[in-house]
Amino acid sequence: MMTLININSARICAFCKYWWDPTCSYIAPSNAYTWLIDNNAKCRCLKKNVDTIAMSTCNLYRCKIEY
Repeated sequence: MMTLININSARICAFCKYWWDPTCSYIAPSNAYTWLIDNNAKCRCLKKNVDTIAMSTCNLYRCKIEY
């Protein structure tokens, strides 16, 4: 299932540079500040060394999208 997210206000794992998705295959731009993400996606967090889902959040968040 895809969800539309505003990248300015969302601090979720799918947009974090520590969430291991090197090809950004689970996110897609919709327009300048909104993106579609796959809710069911699961990748490894490089900081915590655990698998996390795309909609997870944590205090280690660093945005991988430059805008």
